[in-house]
Amino acid sequence: MYYKEPELNKKGQPLCEICKVGYDRLLRHVSHRHGMNAAEYKNKFGYNPRKGITSKKLALKARENALKNFNSVIMPNLIIGGIKTRFKDGNIATNKELVSINGRETMNAYWEGRRELQEEVIATLIKKLSSGIRNIHPSS
Repeated sequence: MYYKEPELNKKGQPLCEICKVGYDRLLRHVSHRHGMNAAEYKNKFGYNPRKGITSKKLALKARENALKNFNSVIMPNLIIGGIKTRFKDGNIATNKELVSINGRETMNAYWEGRRELQEEVIATLIKKLSSGIRNIHPSS
């Protein structure tokens, strides 16, 4: 399905479809000023429901903050979220260091818009993990 891209003003801010004024955080404006939630606005005007609508300046700032906080905030949260599934005792095929490297490379590939690299990184990780698998579920 094809989704519409927001029209931008000279400052790189997306324009509100209702009042034609640009805002860094358009969906926040729409909620406060026009009483519509993000899903309603995106559906009504044909925007991607899974994508935010912010200015380029704000998106760049968010990206910089995510990269700056990757090791101190994002990676620990990924590790905590994966405790139940990813790092089981006795599993020699996966380790935190390998997952950390893959996570950073995948995130950078995504932000650079190079999905091919992201798939390549995942394929490389799978090969590394496959070659290291000897006895994931040892018989007791």
